[in-house]
Amino acid sequence: MSIIHLRQIETQLKSMFNNLIDLSDFLDKKPDARDSAFLSRALAAFTILFTTDITPEQAASSVTDGFQDNGIDAIYFDSGEKILFCVQSKWRKDGTGSIDQGDALKFINGVKALVNADFDRFNEKIKRRKQEIFEALSVTNTRIVLLVVYTGIAGLSEEVKRDFDNFLNELNDTSEVVELKVIIQKELHKIVASGALSAPINFDVVLKYWGQIRDPHSAYYGLVSATEVANWWTQYYPKLFTPNIRSFLGETEINQSIVETLLSEPEKFWYFNNGITALCSKICKKPLGGNSHETGIFECLDVSIVNGAQTVGAIATANTKLPDQVAKAFVSIRFISLENCPEDFSIRVTRTTNTQNRIDSRDFVSLDTENQERIRTELQLEGVEYIYKAGYTVRDLRNGFDFSEAIVAVACSHPELTYAVQAKSKVSLLYEDVKRAPYKALFNPNLSSIRLWKLVQIHRAIEDELKSEGGKREGREKMLPVHGNRFLARQVFRHLNLDNLDDPKRDIQNILTRVPMVTISAIDATAQTIRENYPDSYLANLFKNKQKCEDVENIVSNYMANNFAQ
Repeated sequence: MSIIHLRQIETQLKSMFNNLIDLSDFLDKKPDARDSAFLSRALAAFTILFTTDITPEQAASSVTDGFQDNGIDAIYFDSGEKILFCVQSKWRKDGTGSIDQGDALKFINGVKALVNADFDRFNEKIKRRKQEIFEALSVTNTRIVLLVVYTGIAGLSEEVKRDFDNFLNELNDTSEVVELKVIIQKELHKIVASGALSAPINFDVVLKYWGQIRDPHSAYYGLVSATEVANWWTQYYPKLFTPNIRSFLGETEINQSIVETLLSEPEKFWYFNNGITALCSKICKKPLGGNSHETGIFECLDVSIVNGAQTVGAIATANTKLPDQVAKAFVSIRFISLENCPEDFSIRVTRTTNTQNRIDSRDFVSLDTENQERIRTELQLEGVEYIYKAGYTVRDLRNGFDFSEAIVAVACSHPELTYAVQAKSKVSLLYEDVKRAPYKALFNPNLSSIRLWKLVQIHRAIEDELKSEGGKREGREKMLPVHGNRFLARQVFRHLNLDNLDDPKRDIQNILTRVPMVTISAIDATAQTIRENYPDSYLANLFKNKQKCEDVENIVSNYMANNFAQ
């Protein structure tokens, strides 16, 4: 059956990408070689197409296969989802085998060069997209998905698996920003055979403790197994999510909390989660189970999830780690039938369910009236506006700031490195509990309002210089002021004279004048240290790793101390 499946995949690729794939470098090659190149490149484009929500033309333009592609056959950045896709594709005309270790290592080294912005190693197809790729890599929360696709029937060999595992462990040393997906002939044929690119999503769902709403529009609600939800992700992502809402945002602070709950307290998951809302063209209960509301099986047609994408994605993430734990969890869900509904009803449901206000850690800062209200009142008397409650905006930044600026400035200027690292990785953990550290170590009666305002102004000057320097540099150094901004700000603060900032008469103009020179020195010293000690580390994760930051800081401090004696 393998050859038959292969022929059907080939037919789909030729039908979809005929005259769209660039073969200008194969015009003088033999027909067989040209045809093989087309199929390999079309396979890469097809993989991007069914993984994202773009057109065949866009998918074809993502192909980078050719001389000096360093094993990367297609690149696509989904700016909405903040996902950078890198594809390695292999068309095996005999339909057997897998990818060999040499191809895998070439791909791994190519991705290493890409994340380090080493564009000199790549062909013109990739160099032409240098700015797009750099911007993708400069976004703090960008995830990287490696797609290895081939038409063989065998899985990856143990050697190749080990190479990929080592690479992923290296890049994911603090958080999972890089993941690998392997797609073989079986999955490819399933997509082609099912018409998954255009067919509606239909499935049966088992609901526990279900109920029904009949008027004014039909809907069913109940509890669904988290394992079943994870299976939906595996089979139907990304099409399962309606195009006009955010899809899964990856390892955000909230999503990580969802994953941690599933792994540690799956039986309590229902109590802590708001649930999922799905629309379908029609839903009906099957006879199995009778009239009992304890368990029911429902047929759902043309399903799309309009609220709860983060919940579904987090469940799928947890399921890859500890499926036995996820199997113990249930999540609330409601299926709203669009049968006999007004034309705009689905749009209204989607919009309103995604615009509800939520409470996060930032809102609880307002409970610390002892410090926050004291600072606000004192600064008000000085003609400075300070906002610590969420939902309000500073009217004039020349004479005002808010808590978001304040917490970062205090964390980066604090003697303890941990706080600057936390400000980069998950800043909300700094104020998760206003009754204890780290919040109490940063905001307490010893922090004067005058000092806080001056620290914010100095930090603004540092940020401006980091942005300016980033625009002047190339390659990996260009990303350093972005991913290393908190670490670098800390290095600058450490080499400025911050004595007597509590004194209202202390002028900080001489400090601000020194900021550009010290900032440039901090960038140069950090860049050199990382180049010598962590040449392959992904910067987005390196500066979230406390141990690595300590190691880098020890070297940088010695360098800067010799150049900036107070």
